[in-house]
Order: sequence, then structure tokens, then C-alpha cells
Amino acid sequence: MPDLQINQMLDMQERGLHYGDGLFETLLKVNADIPLWSNHYHRLQRGCKKLCISLPDEKWLLDKIAAETSGYDSAVVKLIVTRGIGGRGLEMPTVNQASVFVLRYPYTAIDHTELELDVAICQTRLAINPNLAGIKHLNRLDYVLAAIELAKIGNKNEAILRDTDGYIVEGIVSNLFFCLRGEVYTPSLEFAGVEGIMRQQILKYLEDQAIQVNIGRFNCDLLLSASECFLCNSVHGVRPVRSIDDASFSTGTISQMLIQSFNPKQSAGSQATG
Repeated sequence: MPDLQINQMLDMQERGLHYGDGLFETLLKVNADIPLWSNHYHRLQRGCKKLCISLPDEKWLLDKIAAETSGYDSAVVKLIVTRGIGGRGLEMPTVNQASVFVLRYPYTAIDHTELELDVAICQTRLAINPNLAGIKHLNRLDYVLAAIELAKIGNKNEAILRDTDGYIVEGIVSNLFFCLRGEVYTPSLEFAGVEGIMRQQILKYLEDQAIQVNIGRFNCDLLLSASECFLCNSVHGVRPVRSIDDASFSTGTISQMLIQSFNPKQSAGSQATG
């Protein structure tokens, strides 16, 4: 196991701060459990391997998460793993010591009457970079710019991002699915985007249900011709899209089926239990 340090105070030589040299996972703790933890950890494994960052031991991480969320049945947990402390410049540190940050945020499940989303199509584009596509790295400036754009638009809950070739990729904090003629479509994440944990679960579920899924590079025209559309992530589950710009959508049978299968079943807040 590599040397590790658990940091709640930030060293000014932290490479995660200087270069975004690290990865993160956003976890949901609900009813004292972390759903899909093994999937999150395996994605973290893949990201650490890609970036050549020493991987923290799974039990060690779980112990740190448990300590940070002790007394809370429900919480959103952000787990950050970086390459650690380094000097000036991009040269790799001589000491192999990853840094780990665990942050706890309040969680309240979304009421079923507020699930539907009004969505915009962003003008901000995601850079095409197959080296980083799929992993949840700390370089999020494309998404920050998209969030700024979304705030300026107003009256929208989320935004759909395209890559620099003009193909749709995902939401700012979610993966995208849409339905057309009884088949499901979701953008390829080969060149940009994050391979979401909930997206993985939905793809497996649809395969088990023998529902045709098409993964590829799709344009906005195809998306706007869809009969239903939904976004997903591991904190809020599946959220149907009510509108994209001026186009309207209904919550169809596939969206309803996935909401029943994947959305958190409780609505408790993140108050301490003791």
C-alpha cells in the first residue's frame, strides 16, 4: 500500500490545487449505506491507473469516509485523491504519497413532484481528449464555464454539453439518455465526458430488459426529435427532462421504469442521528 495522508487542511504545494492532478468521486450515503460503492472504487482504480497515481487501499478509504460521516444516516460525500505534494513545475514528486480529502455535504432526496428538468443546450463546448475521457479527473473548467452560462440563462435546471465537433455528450452534472421509436440512445464517452456510475447501471438494466441501446455520436437534431429524455447521476438517480430549450418532452414509460428502479427510496435529510 502506498504512503497516504488524509488531508482536511490544504498544503499550498498540493498538486491537485496547482494542476488539477487528481480524481474525485461523488458518493451518496443513504440509510447509513453507500450504494454502488464498489463501482465508484473501480472507477477510481481506472482513473488512478490512467494518471499513474498510487491507489489508496479500499478499506482505508471506507474507514475515512465512515469517520467523516459518523452520526449521519444520509449525506453527499466528495472523495478526492490527488498525486500529493510537489514542488514547482510539472516534474513528478520524488515521494509517492497520495493525498486524500473527504468532504461531507447535506443530502435531501428530491421530491417526486420536482423530478422533471428544464434544460438548455450550452454554447460552451467540451474539449475532445481521449486520454482523459471517461475518468472523473479534477480538471473541470469546461464544466465551470458551462455552469456560468447556465446561471446567466436562468430558469433552467441543467444544460447539455456538446464537444468541439458539435456532438452531444452529457449534462453538466449528469449523463444523458433519450428515446426514439422504442429504442434508447446515449452519447459515446470515447472522446469527452464522464463515465457515470448511474449510467453504467442503467445500461446493464436495459440490456437485461432486452431494450435496444444505441451508443454513438449524436447531434442535437436527433435529440430534439426524441419522444422522451432523461438525465442521471449517482446522487439524484434518474430525472426526466420536461424541456430542452423550446422543445417539450413527456415522462415516458422507460423513464418511469428507471425512476422506480434506481431513485433513492427515502427522503430524509442529512441530520445527525445522535
